[in-house]
Amino acid sequence: TGRPAGSDLQALSAPCRPCGDAEVLLAVCTSDFVVRGSIQNVTHAPEQQESTIHLHVSRLYRQKSKVFWPAPEGGGWRGRVLTLLECGVRPGRGDFLFTGHMRFGEARLGCAPRFRDFQRLYRDAEERGLNPCEMGTE
Repeated sequence: TGRPAGSDLQALSAPCRPCGDAEVLLAVCTSDFVVRGSIQNVTHAPEQQESTIHLHVSRLYRQKSKVFWPAPEGGGWRGRVLTLLECGVRPGRGDFLFTGHMRFGEARLGCAPRFRDFQRLYRDAEERGLNPCEMGTE
C-alpha cells in the first residue's frame, strides 16, 4: 500500500493531536469557552473512557454556560473540562489557552496550546491581517 505504516494509529488518535495554527485561531472565535489557565489535577474515568481536567483559570475570555466559577480563595476561577482518556492528559506546569464546546451540558476540551505559543501565533496573524476575530492576549 502507499500509506505509511503509522497512519492508522494517527487516525485513531486524531482527537488528541495538537491543533494547527488556523484551528487555534478559529477556536478562539467559535468556541463556547476560551480561558487562560493551568491544570490543577486530572482524574480518569476508564469506564467512560474520559478524563476530567480540573483547571485554575486566571483569565476568562468567554463562557456561554457556567463552566467556570469564582475560586473561593479569590484570584481567579475554577472549572473542569472533559477529554478522551486516550489523550493521556496529565497535570503540569505552565499556562495554556483552553478552548472547547458544550456537549450535553458538559464542557469538552477543544484546542489547548501553551499560552505563550498562542500569544506568538496570534500576534503573527494580527501583523499579517489574518486573525478571524479580535481578542486581548495579555
